[in-house]
Amino acid sequence: MTNDTRPMPLSGIRVLDLGQAAVGPIAAEYLGELGADVIKVESPEGDSVRRGRPRLNGMGHTFLGNNLTKRGVMLDLKNPEDHAAAERLIATADVLIENFRSPAVLKRLGLGYDRMSEINPRLIYVQSSAYGPRGPMEGMTSNEWFAQASAGLTSVTGARGQAGEFSRGTASMDWNGAFVNLEAILVALYVRERTGKGMMIYTSQFQSALIASTTRLAEYFVTGEVPERLGSGRPNVVPDQAFATSDGFVTVTVPHNGFWTRFCRAIERPELVDDPRYATNDARVANRATLEPALDAVFATATAAEWIARMRAADVPVGEFQHGANLSASLLEHPQVQAERLLSVFDTPWGAMATAEPHWKFDKTQARITRPAPAHGEHTQEVMRELGVEIGGRS
Repeated sequence: MTNDTRPMPLSGIRVLDLGQAAVGPIAAEYLGELGADVIKVESPEGDSVRRGRPRLNGMGHTFLGNNLTKRGVMLDLKNPEDHAAAERLIATADVLIENFRSPAVLKRLGLGYDRMSEINPRLIYVQSSAYGPRGPMEGMTSNEWFAQASAGLTSVTGARGQAGEFSRGTASMDWNGAFVNLEAILVALYVRERTGKGMMIYTSQFQSALIASTTRLAEYFVTGEVPERLGSGRPNVVPDQAFATSDGFVTVTVPHNGFWTRFCRAIERPELVDDPRYATNDARVANRATLEPALDAVFATATAAEWIARMRAADVPVGEFQHGANLSASLLEHPQVQAERLLSVFDTPWGAMATAEPHWKFDKTQARITRPAPAHGEHTQEVMRELGVEIGGRS
């Protein structure tokens, strides 16, 4: 968080986040970083990831990371007073986003789109379910790993010749889906500016996962061959992957033949430059089954630090794997991260937290993190006072 007082792009926009976990809440978080007043509306039980692990002094890390920039309100939509307060809140909102398993969830609570648009015709309502509002999978639950499997990603993810694997490093489908939601909302705000009308938007995690699979799907339709598992490798560039060294791993990329010559000299295998099996990238792709094991043997002969030094000296793209300090600590020390101020550490009621700064940098306005994630219902009284509402002694 900074003391910068420049205006923010979405100042004056109010967003209601009724979501759980990631796909809805992250999109709402980004809107908050762009200046929207984001109000996270939770049930008395609260967002499930508040209780997830790992935790920072009792609060789930996932909740802390996915709910920056928001105020927190607790409402029981099954309670008539709270339901009426929710309707008053909807009347003031520009955007409402939720990621329940089906639009039927809010409809059963008397807050389907017909009712919400009656309250507020300018409301933009994003319903981001697991599989969409139609079809045999409508209403089913999902998570990151269900999405990867149902979209077919696990059929092409894993070591060569081995069983399929999930991508476990990050919740990529959740983040991809969150960005799809963000894009839809920004377009809808632009359209509403021109037409004055709100709208309902459906997205699904399943569709976001299919979009993420597009390049592998294209391989099949172009070649007629089922894409194979390549471990960390890339289907159309060789080498472009991770190699095990004598004490860790490095990633190396050879994007074109100019780099191939440098690479072969760096590994002290100049005879590979003109070997017809590997002389072009197309040839290397066709013959990866013999080239990759040979390179594996080469990289096993020296340490990661030695290979990084050799590759950088030869101007070959190389990446260093995490080694030693934890990820946050090493990134905070990275000179490029410091130069661009890509990460920061700020205080929360649960302790110090490291987080990425907003993705966007503007010349006249600024995106920024304005507050940590809220405690459960932390701002209920504050928001109700703004609405002139009193509920069950809370005002």
